[in-house]
Amino acid sequence: MKLYPALLCLALPLLGGCTFTSAVSQTNIPADRKKVVEASVERFIVLNFNFDNDYALRLSEKLKETCPGGEIRGVTTHDTITYYFLVFFMKRQISARGYCTLSRQAKASIEPDWSDLTSYAEDDTP
Repeated sequence: MKLYPALLCLALPLLGGCTFTSAVSQTNIPADRKKVVEASVERFIVLNFNFDNDYALRLSEKLKETCPGGEIRGVTTHDTITYYFLVFFMKRQISARGYCTLSRQAKASIEPDWSDLTSYAEDDTP
């Protein structure tokens, strides 16, 4: 009977996990924030052997599909890593959130629009 508490104490670290999240804002947040669009991709990795990152490339395509005929601005990405079973297994989830705005372009774009920034030219005259 005294063996069960000892086994339970040894097994508890195997049942735990940790989660880490990083967030990055990649474009300017627009004034028109009516339509929020989101997309995410995830992958399970064993023993930290990740042979390719192709799943992350699908994220931009999935985000573009949520905003047909518009432009996606104010994109924020979240990279969440969850470790299971003493780092033997991990799940990596990347999600993106932005705002779909009407645009003159017929195709959705996540490229930054620099037209809303004002550039100042220095005057070279004496």
